[in-house]
Amino acid sequence: MEYFLTTKRLGFRTWTAEDMPLAVALWTDPEVMRHMGGPSSVESIAARLQVEMERQRTFGVQYWPIFELETGTHAGCAGLRPYHDREDVLEVGVHLARSFWSGRYGEEAARAVIEYGFQKAGARKLVAGHGPENVHSKALIERLGFVYTHVEPWGKLNILHPFYKLERPLA
Repeated sequence: MEYFLTTKRLGFRTWTAEDMPLAVALWTDPEVMRHMGGPSSVESIAARLQVEMERQRTFGVQYWPIFELETGTHAGCAGLRPYHDREDVLEVGVHLARSFWSGRYGEEAARAVIEYGFQKAGARKLVAGHGPENVHSKALIERLGFVYTHVEPWGKLNILHPFYKLERPLA
């Protein structure tokens, strides 16, 4: 498999239309989606894949599918998207398959995404949010050095999610 970005254990590539089974397995899992409004429908996942592919074409970023290098197993997705349609501020996101919740895979993926965001995508600031009850995502975001800024409505239910920022390091 061809990866454009790798870490010690993970490989990143872009979504394709053929990845629908991977996306369905990830985004229909009730536990994976517990803090993101619940499992997605197959129809909404198909639409999301199209959005992800269009973001890659337009902005050069998406929530990329990630794979364990040793086994080739799909581990979830991690990546960037423009925050409120701004190209210089990108939102970091990580969605892991349950079998990758331990072992700090999320932190490994997020650190690679942060570096990519600042060094390759040209972001001046990164933001990240989490479901208000998702203590694990909150801990990860804080461990990565993000600083709390505000809450904002998110998702189809408009639940107030805490948001954080990370400024581009000075050269």
